[in-house]
Amino acid sequence: MKIRAIAHRGYSAKYPENTLTALRAAVDLNYSHVEFDVQLSKDGVPVLMHDYNVDRITDASGAVRDFTLAELKSFEIAGGERIATLEEALDVVKGRITPMVELKQAGDLYPRLEETSLDLIRQSGVGEDCIIISFDHFSIQRLRTLDADIPLGLTSSCAMPYVFDFMAEMRCELLGVPVKMLTAQYDRMITERGYIVGPWVVDSLADMQLIAEKYPHTLITTNELERWADFYLAHPELHQDTAK
Repeated sequence: MKIRAIAHRGYSAKYPENTLTALRAAVDLNYSHVEFDVQLSKDGVPVLMHDYNVDRITDASGAVRDFTLAELKSFEIAGGERIATLEEALDVVKGRITPMVELKQAGDLYPRLEETSLDLIRQSGVGEDCIIISFDHFSIQRLRTLDADIPLGLTSSCAMPYVFDFMAEMRCELLGVPVKMLTAQYDRMITERGYIVGPWVVDSLADMQLIAEKYPHTLITTNELERWADFYLAHPELHQDTAK
């Protein structure tokens, strides 16, 4: 049985986030989805990194955008890992798990991030078997002008009861919601329009129980992959269709 949930940055509670090892762990645990973050190197190559600088994750210091791919690859992550490219990540997940590609666009920080990432997704053969999301909703708008069919989703750090006209125009499939801001009213507003509710991040047993009791239809995001897998398998009410 697929574990219906989004593995946050791979198995980031156990392995360095956004690394190929973390992504493979999500595949091995039979998760339905895996999320990872994408930025651009100085020479325009999409790479996996959450923070806008490399300080927290690597043995180097500085902004992601200020280093070439070769320089980024020279930095070491805990356990001897190296920064992964989007192309490498897609090769790991293709046909095994649905990738949720989060573009870390921020205004005009990364010109052509959307075009370059979309080209790689198309070339990989993943295509419509992925979902591209972003906190930067202008980035989502650009993606829709570039591709009429690629699955898209929005995520946010707040509750947005006014967002649904934009979602309809962009033909989005999913709305990411901080779990602390998910209410019965907001859940109804999302589901009655046919969108997937994506609460994040669901790590504690208390939050998992909340999902099981009130929002079993949602597609959660978690760092605690084994904890959620055990919980999921023990709660039949969570066993929804694993389709996107």
